[in-house]
Amino acid sequence: MSRRFLTQPLTLAGLVLLLLVAVITIAGPLVYDVSPTRTNPMDAYAAPSGHYPLGTDQLGRDILARLLHAGLLSIPAGLLAVGIGAIVGSLIGIASGFVGGIVDTVVMRAVDVLLSFPTLLTAIVVVAILGPSVSSAVIAVSIAALPSYARVMRGSVLPLRTAAFIQAARVSNTPLHRLLRVHVLPNVADVLIVLLVIGMGNGIVVLSALSFLGIGVQPPQADWGVMLTEGVRAIFSAPVAALAPAVMLMATVLGINFLGEGLGAALRVDTARRRPR
Repeated sequence: MSRRFLTQPLTLAGLVLLLLVAVITIAGPLVYDVSPTRTNPMDAYAAPSGHYPLGTDQLGRDILARLLHAGLLSIPAGLLAVGIGAIVGSLIGIASGFVGGIVDTVVMRAVDVLLSFPTLLTAIVVVAILGPSVSSAVIAVSIAALPSYARVMRGSVLPLRTAAFIQAARVSNTPLHRLLRVHVLPNVADVLIVLLVIGMGNGIVVLSALSFLGIGVQPPQADWGVMLTEGVRAIFSAPVAALAPAVMLMATVLGINFLGEGLGAALRVDTARRRPR
């Protein structure tokens, strides 16, 4: 599998993009040691120069410094949010599909209700209830991602219920928790891994969208969504302020999606059919 994975063109493109983003966001703040919150109103919207490589924003803050530090918040927060949603949603879907009966019916109806709302709308409602903050945005993205993973993993588990090795395990009185852990989970792990990788890009986008709307990461913290909000106000006079975070966000999401598609091709998982909405 590893050879097929590394020879996929999409995998190589995704790895290159993610490696570039990782170097910029991790090594960048160490090399370019400038405060992302230091203001200088006299230099507001300064053009790119030797002193300000990408210029400054409306408060005279260094755009490059904010861009580098924003990645240290946007990427981990998005990955954490999707990881929580994927784990919880997958466990719910696997247990529901395998147990079946009234439990499966009730759980899936609740999942269908959540799936009837767009992901971003669900996240906005959750943040509106909890209040705008980084932790609220992470929880909101987790809840918004949860039903998609539950639905897909349930569909992956259903064919296993009648498999011969599952019936044999049932006859031998294998405990349910061991049956799920030893026999079921390994057979759906490839689907889960691919969905998790692709979903990480979606999580970063939704988290940035919440910040763009002003209900996610709060200033003066640097986040790509916050930078986009501040940048679009002066898109014509200082386009770099909006283009820089947009390019970083696009490169990160494209890299993750390419990596997920390449992994799906290597594992022969139909990502177009199984991808969460």
